[in-house]
Amino acid sequence: MRNIVLFAICCFLLTTPGVFAGPTSTNFELRNYDFGSGATEDSSSTNFSLFGIAGEGSQGSLSSGNFGVGAGLPYTIMPALPPAPTFTNPGNTYDRLHIVIATAGNPSDTTYAIAITESTDTNWNNIKYVQSDSTPGTILGIEDFQTYTAWGGASGSYITNLSENVTYKVKVKARQGNFTETGWGPESTATTDVPTLTFGVDSDAIVFNDLNSFNNYTDSSKSTVLTTSTNAYNGYLIYGFATQVLTSGVNTVPHYASPNSAPTTWTGYGFGYSTDDTNLVGGTANRFTDSGPKFAGFTGISPGDPVADTSGPIVSTILSQDYTISYRVSANPTSLAGKYSTTLIYIVVPTF
Repeated sequence: MRNIVLFAICCFLLTTPGVFAGPTSTNFELRNYDFGSGATEDSSSTNFSLFGIAGEGSQGSLSSGNFGVGAGLPYTIMPALPPAPTFTNPGNTYDRLHIVIATAGNPSDTTYAIAITESTDTNWNNIKYVQSDSTPGTILGIEDFQTYTAWGGASGSYITNLSENVTYKVKVKARQGNFTETGWGPESTATTDVPTLTFGVDSDAIVFNDLNSFNNYTDSSKSTVLTTSTNAYNGYLIYGFATQVLTSGVNTVPHYASPNSAPTTWTGYGFGYSTDDTNLVGGTANRFTDSGPKFAGFTGISPGDPVADTSGPIVSTILSQDYTISYRVSANPTSLAGKYSTTLIYIVVPTF
């Protein structure tokens, strides 16, 4: 009797996913690939292009530090990503910065949103969005997406309500209808200044000529130059007043009778002034210079009457702006001789 022994032999083929390298060359390895019946090429960049299988989404690494792949239909209808905007402080202002959006050639109906934060906020953790009123806010609403024209076009616009002496950074995104919002573009930085003001006069004393019959008891040759420098966005106003009438003991020369609001061509006696400001607040703008000079008498009440001003908005820092205050004194021939004096006070009030 024979013993029959049966042997069962089973063979297993073991494979380990991912241990096989993809197609390689000396310098590159293709880690993600697929097969298909055809391919399409996006050659929108002059330096890079993407080949993908028709009808399938691209997989694998879709972005790098400088580039990203946008897959699917929405990407094809998105506007172009806005480049870094022009972000400056042309007026050396302390509470606002100027921005001009770069459109990247997008259609005119494209809208843009602006993000802003301090430059030290590396990861944009405290991001704010420029609202439709040009101030930073914490919420980005659809109304804050505005067209290039609404953001000021080529002239740009100001982002206001900022802190002084701070470096800010901004970036822009675009949209052109639903499902077309881009990511944020590259950044630009600019720094706010601190409020500044300097004010001075060219001389701290005025000495009139002796008043006598040879000059008809009149001197109109003296003046004071008021010089102002400031970055006050809304300009400044200079007031003037006299602490008293021209006085010598108990004798006086009165202030000229016409008020600041309605100066007149000189007639009669007194001590008065004129200004070369052709656009002065407090009455008709050119009231001192129209068919002038016209004169008014100083008030004795602080802060005084307006004698010079520059209104805002000021787009560039005012540097050494001069206004000239001219004086005239005419004494009554019957006035007693003596040394008459008063003190004039000028006050500058900037509007920041």
